[in-house]
Amino acid sequence: MRNWFAALILAAPGVAGAHPHVFVETGFEVIFNDAGLIEAVRVNWRYDELTSLYVAEERGVDPDFDGEATPEELAALQGFDMTWPEAFEGDTYLTVDGVRVALGAPEEVSAGYAEGKVSSSHLRRLAEPVDPRKVVVLSPYDPSYYSAYEIVSETALTGREGCRAELWVPDYDAAAEQLQVALEELMGDAQAQGFDEAEFPPVGDMFAQEVRVACDAGS
Repeated sequence: MRNWFAALILAAPGVAGAHPHVFVETGFEVIFNDAGLIEAVRVNWRYDELTSLYVAEERGVDPDFDGEATPEELAALQGFDMTWPEAFEGDTYLTVDGVRVALGAPEEVSAGYAEGKVSSSHLRRLAEPVDPRKVVVLSPYDPSYYSAYEIVSETALTGREGCRAELWVPDYDAAAEQLQVALEELMGDAQAQGFDEAEFPPVGDMFAQEVRVACDAGS
């Protein structure tokens, strides 16, 4: 958990100052195997302009600020967001009948740059293929809410007919109220224990959109 982020929030003028710092446009592809089971998920990310500027400068991309990248610059960009700490779950979560399903390490990694924004794509295989006739939910979120993910495209379904993917959007006003309560509790903990011991609460799921995948029984 980002203790430094907790300290930053607590130092802000009022706990209502908590908000994401990285904004990511997200898209998914759900991939089925020959048996009609979900075996992998492709994740597409496109970052906000400020984050993109930071990454581009760090990687030496688009030094002339024309919003595009040369092949050499694109090569330098590859893997820019794929160095994950051991405990990091990739901000992508899949559940089946409410039970979390483990996703593998990123594969088929690629990165792009267009119109001044960096993007990336990667594939994650399920630990075990799952039956899409169960309740399958795919959700992008950062538990710490440092990054905010928004699903901006229809989810592609590859390898099976008779399936659909529906987007569910949370009640953001209700989520903001829950965040306020969590931050007030954090403030109390900080006053009692000190900033170094205060843990920013895992509130990202409150704001998380969901893709709900369903397939017809006979498909």
